[in-house]
Amino acid sequence: RKAESVGIKGIHVNGSGRTLEEGLAQALGHILPSKSSDDAACGGYTFSDADYLLAKNRVDAQSINPFVWEQLAQELAMRVQQTDDGALRMADLGAGMLSMLRLIMEGGGKGDRTKPSMISLIKKHLSGQQGSIARLEYFAYESNLNLLEGCRERLFEMGFEETKNDSSDDVASFTNVVMKSEDKVEVTVHLRPTDYQSEQSPPRGLDLVIGCCFADLFNPSQLALSTRRFARRCRNPPLVYFPITFAGATQFVAAYPAMPSYSPGSRTMIPSDTTAFNLYSESLAAHGHNLDPSLIANAMRDHGGSLITKGASDWIIDRSTDRHLWETMLYFFGTSSAREMTRFGFDSEGWIRRCRDDPRTIVVSNVDLLFRLRRELEDKKVEGEGERDSTTVSAQEIRFVAPYNVTAVTRRWDKSDNPSRLSPNQVEIESICSLISSGTELKVFRGSFDDSSAALDENIEGMAEEKMEYPLAYGYSLVGRVVACGSDVDDAESLVGRLVFAFSPHSSRVIVGRDAIQVVPVGVSAEDAVFMPSVETALSLAHDAHVRMGENVAVYGQGLIGLLVTSILSMQSPPLFSPHGSFSTVTAFDVAPDRLRVAGALGATSALHPSEASSAGPFDVSIEVSGNPRALQSAIDHTSDNGRIIVGSWYGNSDVALRLGIDFHRSHKTIRTSQVSNIPCEATGLWSKERRFGLAWALVESIRPSRLITRRMTLDDAQRAYELLDEGKEVVVCFKYD
Repeated sequence: RKAESVGIKGIHVNGSGRTLEEGLAQALGHILPSKSSDDAACGGYTFSDADYLLAKNRVDAQSINPFVWEQLAQELAMRVQQTDDGALRMADLGAGMLSMLRLIMEGGGKGDRTKPSMISLIKKHLSGQQGSIARLEYFAYESNLNLLEGCRERLFEMGFEETKNDSSDDVASFTNVVMKSEDKVEVTVHLRPTDYQSEQSPPRGLDLVIGCCFADLFNPSQLALSTRRFARRCRNPPLVYFPITFAGATQFVAAYPAMPSYSPGSRTMIPSDTTAFNLYSESLAAHGHNLDPSLIANAMRDHGGSLITKGASDWIIDRSTDRHLWETMLYFFGTSSAREMTRFGFDSEGWIRRCRDDPRTIVVSNVDLLFRLRRELEDKKVEGEGERDSTTVSAQEIRFVAPYNVTAVTRRWDKSDNPSRLSPNQVEIESICSLISSGTELKVFRGSFDDSSAALDENIEGMAEEKMEYPLAYGYSLVGRVVACGSDVDDAESLVGRLVFAFSPHSSRVIVGRDAIQVVPVGVSAEDAVFMPSVETALSLAHDAHVRMGENVAVYGQGLIGLLVTSILSMQSPPLFSPHGSFSTVTAFDVAPDRLRVAGALGATSALHPSEASSAGPFDVSIEVSGNPRALQSAIDHTSDNGRIIVGSWYGNSDVALRLGIDFHRSHKTIRTSQVSNIPCEATGLWSKERRFGLAWALVESIRPSRLITRRMTLDDAQRAYELLDEGKEVVVCFKYD
């Protein structure tokens, strides 16, 4: 009572169902009182595994990527055709409240995000073909025993009946019959209350292994190895499907910048939403969560898996329609990131209060991953097999033939007619992947280059003589393996078979000079290496900006180059916040929420819509890489007097109108263009292209930019690839070659 008389309020922990950690979080204003608390009159919250899973299941059904879902149905339909009895066997490694089973049997979602049931999709793909699905066996693994009764209830709701338990591994077995038109599918569910990793006798003959909201909870190598071991008894290795895999970024729509504390006289700052969510991600990583799905793809590949496809499956959590899940996310933030905010000297209670006063939609970045496991000895080829007996070599490449028109063409030549097709100093490369430049290449695709007599590229071998006029081949980011060398290539013996980078147009096979390639450093993957020119461009912009310690930077545009600039600048110096101001901050601007979430994950202090520029600025340095003249105007308007504006955009043949009135005239602001082809004269005493390439490769290894790829396509789909980039529906598109 004496404590209460001076404003110290006690929190009942023992017997209240709350842990000591939760009690402390409540005392600090980070979480709501429990529902049973006397303080809950204004609304309380108590975390429950079952309630959380039920709330998220509805959002999962909305979020599952429909293209990956469709691809999975095609793959399963092909497996049904290979069976004699039309049976499929699936194992759900983290079944929870059986949300994936319901989606497979009944479908889910609503509106334009509706997903048909997997059973109906499989039947659609089998329509008019040999084979039909007749039976589904579903093995549901769930080690949380508190959920088992809920699982039973869900099964009864779905029309299942409990049957005699034929397996000592099952806690119970259930059967149901799904009627679709004239066909019926018998579904049997085996509930197994154990961790799949401790399973001594995994099911045989599995067609699919599922892990929803699951894969990011493990070390990627551990996940891949345990999945492989679980499937070891399958003669035909199964597909592996990891939907709703956390991609490391969370954000509000719209995000707010940092602001002073609500508390009068407080010297602390309420952090930007981007900073708060970065601290949330760091807290998750410290507790063993993986935040990078590309590491899962790499680990699966290392353990005999190949990625079939992937697609975004972001949670969109609207408080008005998903109240319980929204409150659960605030609870997670309050018990993890708020603690980190306090540790870094931020007003964490103020940030939670701002979240509640203005309850915006929460967006969580996820991806759906679909893999195919293979037998250990499968697909291993004898060295030289395939081309040894063939005298014909072909290469598929793309041509820009007119504005908004690109096509794939195939060149063929007979090796017997030209056995020495390589000049003495040339090498032949069999391509693995190439990257579309979403800046320059899109200008070529749109036909918006301003001088058709200009060289295609003055600094790339083979392009200096080419003009910017249709038809033309263009592209400058290709990675492959050397398959042949000319007679004068000194290191031919060590070069053949090596992974190399070339500034070459998109083609399945290229011939270039030895001096035009760079050997990819050991440990760098092909898909990371293909980003080297983009990383060098971002590095060049960072060098031209010459950001001093303590200066605050804005990056306008979070396409590929903008994201890489944000990442590189964020590496240079951590932000500092004090009563004297904010220092060394990096603020990213874009109109696309998904790009802003990635910018936050790459280290931006704030990732904001351009409408927030006036409240977030002014900035000491602004870098414009959006290609939009309005962003250049915003950069000029929100840069401090005597500040610097670096223009990395090429505006093509567009007229650019700027307001450069008396305020600009008196501001002593500097506007400078930046282009990567040459080292600026003032830096040539210290920097050469070779030294900058070396740093670019080191940054490639550090940033691992392949995680930015949003779509992988083939040259046959080149037209659609450029359209998707032009429409802003993809951020980074990579061509893959067989």
